[in-house]
Amino acid sequence: MVVRVVMALVLIAGSLVDLSGQTAARGSRRTASIAGRIIHADGAAAEGARVAVYAMREGAPAAVVATTTSSHDGRYEVAGLPAGQLAVGVTPQRVRNFGGDSRPLSTRAIETFYPGTTDRLKAQPLAVFDGIATEGIDIWLEPTAQRYAISGRVSWPEGMAVENVVIEYGGAEEDVHSGIWSVSDPGGLFTITGASRGTYVLLARADSPGGSLMGIAATDVANDSVQDVRLILRKPGSIEGRVVVEGAGGPDPSSVRLTPTHTLLTPSPLYLPSEATPDSAGRFTMPHLLGEFTIAVNGLPPGWRVRRITRTGSTLTENRVAVRADERVTGIEIHIASTR
Repeated sequence: MVVRVVMALVLIAGSLVDLSGQTAARGSRRTASIAGRIIHADGAAAEGARVAVYAMREGAPAAVVATTTSSHDGRYEVAGLPAGQLAVGVTPQRVRNFGGDSRPLSTRAIETFYPGTTDRLKAQPLAVFDGIATEGIDIWLEPTAQRYAISGRVSWPEGMAVENVVIEYGGAEEDVHSGIWSVSDPGGLFTITGASRGTYVLLARADSPGGSLMGIAATDVANDSVQDVRLILRKPGSIEGRVVVEGAGGPDPSSVRLTPTHTLLTPSPLYLPSEATPDSAGRFTMPHLLGEFTIAVNGLPPGWRVRRITRTGSTLTENRVAVRADERVTGIEIHIASTR
């Protein structure tokens, strides 16, 4: 009886040693991989982002298993990974500007964990299998990793033919990104995808036989997609006034150039407002405007500056002028004075 018990224990011990060896062998194999794309908040590829793969411990990313850098098209692949529960975190090195260019980050980069969170405890673990590639692990970069949509309709006067309907969108907040959306639906329906949280201003443009049309609206993206935004196309407004040179020996008003700058969104380079040149008496007109603007005065000689901008004698707050559809904003005076 004792002999049988001893033999059974030996067999069990041998089995445990064998199982332990197999487990160790499996653990030492690194034949899995993870691949996907890194995407900026505006939907563009993120080049040069640091991609880190973490082992999970107590439900959170712990030790870094491997790292790589995303390529020019935002794609990445991390090979030689062990099987098991892993997490992926991405730290961008550059931020995109409007128009597709990019610049180095001015502040400390925020790491975004798959599927799109900066909270390490909310990082979703990936089940990675031995010898099998895990594909399609795409990550939208924070600080605006969650994507929403803004939907609505662009409308215009009944019976009027319009073409080339586009929407510029953006906002004053740093995390709200600018872009252009082409409206192809004949009824004016649109859905702008890839929006982040924040306050958006949408500026619609179109061509018609009677000239250009514009419509503007604002919306706020919070915790869900936005629907039923109405953009009504009308004739745009204008700003009219004069340049007043205070004191003798000042510049000829016709030598300066006036540039209206939209304050509610970053306009596309395709639709920058045109400069205006005053006549010799200082009178000027800036057409095709809709929204809120400041007016920049360019071409002033040394020693001269804009002292104030007024409307019907009252100084404008922060030099801002609001222009509604089909409105002539008159009585604007730009006072230029010597700094000496």
